[in-house]
Amino acid sequence: MAPAVADAPAGSTQPPATDPHLPPHRSFADLATALAATLPADARVIGFGELHARADVPGVRSSLSAFTDALPAFGERISDLVVETWRVDGTCGSGAVAATQRLETSVRRPAATKSEIGKLVDATRAAKIQPHAMTVSCADYDKIAPAKGDVDPIAMLTLTTKELTRIARSAVAVRDKQPGHRPWIALYGGALHNDRFPPKGVEEWSYADAVDKAAGGKYVEVDIVAPELAEADKLSRGEPWFPLCASAKQVLVWQRGERSFVVVLPRTPP
Repeated sequence: MAPAVADAPAGSTQPPATDPHLPPHRSFADLATALAATLPADARVIGFGELHARADVPGVRSSLSAFTDALPAFGERISDLVVETWRVDGTCGSGAVAATQRLETSVRRPAATKSEIGKLVDATRAAKIQPHAMTVSCADYDKIAPAKGDVDPIAMLTLTTKELTRIARSAVAVRDKQPGHRPWIALYGGALHNDRFPPKGVEEWSYADAVDKAAGGKYVEVDIVAPELAEADKLSRGEPWFPLCASAKQVLVWQRGERSFVVVLPRTPP
């Protein structure tokens, strides 16, 4: 993982925070303002990642909800939004529905997540952005959640990485042939898949390198973190930006490295 970079992104006017007890960061009033000041103007593909909402950490405003609310502020620059979700293929029968339910249970995803994804898709269409979802075949359901076996998280990670990579590269190729296209293509999903600097041993589940090549070296990673979910996540508690979670009263931005940022959302009021 690359070291922290304290310098402000080009075009930012927000002064860096000065608290010597916290990692170098910048503070903003809301997520839309933070992203406007952080996203490089020459970006081609932006991979937004989150810590997924969890049923065992209730009462927390999700990163997905915050992203949806902020989308109108910069959506006019996005041509396509790839979302880490899928529609159940009815031709695959009841097994596909059962497999999807088992997957949602295994990751402890709250029931509200479905409606939040729907709101994101609605906001995407309202902004005249083309939404995309993953394609999951009948054979894929058998691999990731076999009827006579346990859910296979490795198979799910592999499938997700393959699909997000495929859709993003395809969108870049299509839009680059269209004159006057909007400059950005965005992806929204888990914070593992968008890593520009993935930890050793999980590199194969990041689409960043492949998408960066397709984007001509103009891929940007942005993780949007709900602090309460980070506190419940063992890996997050070891990250250099984690101390920001305890005092997150505004939106805080920490730069991980070149074209890589972590955005810590304000704590949800009790």
